[in-house]
Amino acid sequence: MIPMIDIRKALSDLIKANFPDWLLTYNNSPDVEQDYIYIELLEHRQTVDPVYYDRDIEIDVHVIPLPDVRGNVKRSKLYEAQDTLEQIILPVFRIGDRAITIQESTSRIVDEVLHFTFHLRFADYKPENNSDKELMQELEINLSEEG
Repeated sequence: MIPMIDIRKALSDLIKANFPDWLLTYNNSPDVEQDYIYIELLEHRQTVDPVYYDRDIEIDVHVIPLPDVRGNVKRSKLYEAQDTLEQIILPVFRIGDRAITIQESTSRIVDEVLHFTFHLRFADYKPENNSDKELMQELEINLSEEG
């Protein structure tokens, strides 16, 4: 099982390593005094059986540079950020010992904010808690040959 906290940590480590001068947040922070990256995660699960389930986690990375003194944002900053995100996330995203292939991503710039979206789609499992289950009793079998 991959806990959501492990996914956030893997993503945070990648972003911090490649955007060292940017603030990383999982809360939208409009009052910050520096360029920042805001990340949203939305999970959808589909049960396959009592142990396995399919997960689809949509990850939205919002790259928000602060405007200069005239209120302008350099688009080149956003294009560089898009290239960096594609290089570090695509085609395989690693979480611990798991590697998940990213099938597709989308990027768009709206109101001087880069929106980079991708999905983690994978099968996961819920470890069974065997301490609650009653164990099978001893079984005796007598095999005899009848003629």
